[in-house]
Amino acid sequence: MTDITSRTAVNAQDLDAAIEHARAALAALLRFPASGDRSGYPRVIAEARALLGSLLEHRLAMTGAQRQERDQAVVAATRADRNEAIAVNAALLYWLPLDDPAWPDVAMTVGRLSYDRYSDPWPDAEPPDPDDLDAACDLLLRAARNDADELTTLYVVLALRDREQLMASPADTNALMTWGERLLSFPGTGGLGPASLPEVLERELRKRAESLARVGSWDPWGPRFLLLTGT
Repeated sequence: MTDITSRTAVNAQDLDAAIEHARAALAALLRFPASGDRSGYPRVIAEARALLGSLLEHRLAMTGAQRQERDQAVVAATRADRNEAIAVNAALLYWLPLDDPAWPDVAMTVGRLSYDRYSDPWPDAEPPDPDDLDAACDLLLRAARNDADELTTLYVVLALRDREQLMASPADTNALMTWGERLLSFPGTGGLGPASLPEVLERELRKRAESLARVGSWDPWGPRFLLLTGT
């Protein structure tokens, strides 16, 4: 146990040093533009941002995995890392063309971290910013694939659920139905518990059925409504 603890400490120190070096390198590139041929200079900056963002994400993951109880200093440091990771990756995303192979992964990172900031559960958090929720919903929906894993699907559903509660729109409702059903296909309904997600979906399907009934239309979602309420 002592050996594991000491190795973790060394790794954490190495990671801290790597982040400082990456941060300094990016700052230098932004401060002192390359002279002469600058055709490849934007890509150098993009690579520096990608490296720093990746290192910050790694430290966020290590902090979350190693600590169950967080003191104020750890919370403040984690929030600072998250804010910096969002800024760095958002700047990288702004530069990347939409057809770049790296775009979906960077968009997913910004979307996930934006939702983490919006739903910050720790004490003394800033008021939730709707812009973070919009960024989370829009980027996750654009980047997530139909065969997304459980964690990605869960993020999409939670972000859509929260925005639907603030400002319902037909597009969000339809997306919540689609991604909610995908989440229900995973064991344990993505960690939401056996009742909470079907309740959300049932409520939306009832609203859809009532709306169609008012205009005398047949509800094409009926069979799925029965399946979901029986889940």
